[in-house]
Amino acid sequence: MASIEKRGDVWRVRIIRKGHPTVSKTFPTRRDCEKYASIVEGDMARGVFKQTSGERVTFRELLQRYREEVSPTKRGKVEEEGRIGTLLKPESAARPMLDKVAQALTGADVAKWRDTRGKTVAPATVVREWAVLSHCLETARLEWGYNELPNPFKSVRKPAIQNARHKRISPEELDALCTASGSAELALLARLAVETGARRGELLSLQWRDIDTKARTARLLNGATKNGHGRVLPLSGAALAILGGMARRLDGGAVFSLCPDSVSQAFRRAATRARKDYEKTCAKQGKQPDAGFLVGLKFHDSRHEACSRLAEKGFSTLEIASVSGHRTLQLLGRYVHLKPEELAARLA
Repeated sequence: MASIEKRGDVWRVRIIRKGHPTVSKTFPTRRDCEKYASIVEGDMARGVFKQTSGERVTFRELLQRYREEVSPTKRGKVEEEGRIGTLLKPESAARPMLDKVAQALTGADVAKWRDTRGKTVAPATVVREWAVLSHCLETARLEWGYNELPNPFKSVRKPAIQNARHKRISPEELDALCTASGSAELALLARLAVETGARRGELLSLQWRDIDTKARTARLLNGATKNGHGRVLPLSGAALAILGGMARRLDGGAVFSLCPDSVSQAFRRAATRARKDYEKTCAKQGKQPDAGFLVGLKFHDSRHEACSRLAEKGFSTLEIASVSGHRTLQLLGRYVHLKPEELAARLA
């Protein structure tokens, strides 16, 4: 049975028939969709229909179908759908590659997109888009019947990501930032993040019903964590004090009411305001401001600080990983940054 609907500036026809893979294709007009559906359904009824292997479908059509059928099933569907929307824009660097017939894609097409896109965005952004495009082709090949479809993304070199951060949030920076934030809830969230090492999304999804003050733990459910693996978060005395000072909802609802994107933006603005206040104070006191104080802070730096503090207190890497939720020690190593002066003191 064929279904036809308007999708932006084009029309899409989907044909679902028992014993055949789902067929989806876009056309400029509804009439074109009806003609195509009539031909395909006739071939299916006579038993002569053969799914194309990419000789006519474009990469753009596959990516549009991927956004409609696959992206909504993912935990990060909002981010991925936005990423695909960027790729599909007329001015996108991916346009030449997406407009090609999928069967004709080559490594040269991928490399040209990679180099062009890399001139305007960070390597990490290119790699995230790369993953979506590659998985789109794999899904088409393995699940949509395009058995002979090539995937040149597997044979081309990915851009190297060098975005490791070593920034830690000092107690003075945290105090200044919380004072400048103008939001009591953001200040509490930032302090709790430093105390727990939990990610932004994990804290924002935290429910009062999942907090056990007697056991000094907070339960993070599978759907709340980045890697899909739930864990029980131990709470320090300071973390318990932060939670104890907040108004607790009787229905066991969310601890925080903030949105993820607004948190990151507000955090950066607070850091900028705190830096300006710091510079004014230094000017009044005739002191030279510290060049790195409050500069370039991100909310995620609280995770670096929390993991590093645990290491300095003598916790083992496995113990730190159980708190932070890292699945490999290699990843955890990116978050532990010990202070050289602390190491020197222990060596003395």
